[in-house]
Amino acid sequence: GELLLVERTDPRAAAMVLNFERKVSVAAGRFVASESFAKSNTKVKFGYIDERLLKLFGGIKGDVPAGELAVHTLLLSRHDPEIMVALGPQSRRFVKLGQFYQLIEAQGQGQEGPLLVNGRANVAYILDENGAAWAVYAFWRPRCGYWHVSVNPVASLGEWRAGFQVLSQVA
Repeated sequence: GELLLVERTDPRAAAMVLNFERKVSVAAGRFVASESFAKSNTKVKFGYIDERLLKLFGGIKGDVPAGELAVHTLLLSRHDPEIMVALGPQSRRFVKLGQFYQLIEAQGQGQEGPLLVNGRANVAYILDENGAAWAVYAFWRPRCGYWHVSVNPVASLGEWRAGFQVLSQVA
């Protein structure tokens, strides 16, 4: 994994990066990454699945804890470290891959719901099997009619654009 140093900023400034939109419940259940993130999965129309997803998370299987996720809109274009600080304490920053998958599955054919289906990214910070943080993102490609799922290191130089959504734990 990578060591990521994040500068602490004034929380009032950090809060201006994200706008809380809503809470979304996720149910407890069994999750197997290699079966869920597969083009053969009939519950979700996947058009593209980054090969790194299964390399990093493919061994994840087990029970997904029930809980609540927070959905935030990114108000300003920002890099991952800035967004992660704006999300608050580490306990809120990371979601489980199985929780993110549940939201994708609920909108598996591009129907409306808590995730954006307008071509903009839905970003979740997820720890891999070794505890390294990654930005996993999914977006529905309206013209193509499928989900595109990819992975970026949180130290990536790219910025997420204003209007994208970011997921976190509620508490």
